[in-house]
Amino acid sequence: MSELHIRAILSGVFFGLWPLFMNRSGLTGNISSAVFALGSLIVVSPFAFYKLCSATTANVAWVMVAGACVSGGLGLLAFNEMLSKATPKTVGPLIVLMVVVQITVPALYKTIQDGGLTVSKSIGFAAAILAAFLLI
Repeated sequence: MSELHIRAILSGVFFGLWPLFMNRSGLTGNISSAVFALGSLIVVSPFAFYKLCSATTANVAWVMVAGACVSGGLGLLAFNEMLSKATPKTVGPLIVLMVVVQITVPALYKTIQDGGLTVSKSIGFAAAILAAFLLI
C-alpha cells in the first residue's frame, strides 16, 4: 500500500469522524462552520507555514484557489447547518447521502474528461444510487 493510499484512508477516517463530533456539539450551523474553519486553520497552519518557506506561488492558479474556497465555504455552511439540525439517529444517513453526491461530482468530471458515459460507468452510477438508497 502506497503513502497516497494510507493518506486517503486516514482522510476518510478523519472526514468521517469530525461531522459526528460536530453534530453533538450543540453549535448552530453557521457558528459551527466558523468554529470548524478557525479550529482547522489552527491545526493546519504550522504545517502550511513550514512548507511556505520552500514553496513558490508564481504558477498558482489563484482563480482556481478562489473557486475552491468559495465552493468549500458554501459546502461547509450547508453541511454544518444540516449537522446542527440532524438528530443522532438521522445524521448517519444524511452523511451517507452527502458522500454519495460528493463521489458523484468527480466521477461526472472524469466521465466528461474521458469523452462520455460508458456502460461500466453507467452501472457504477446506478450502483451508487442503489447504495445510497439502501444505506439511507
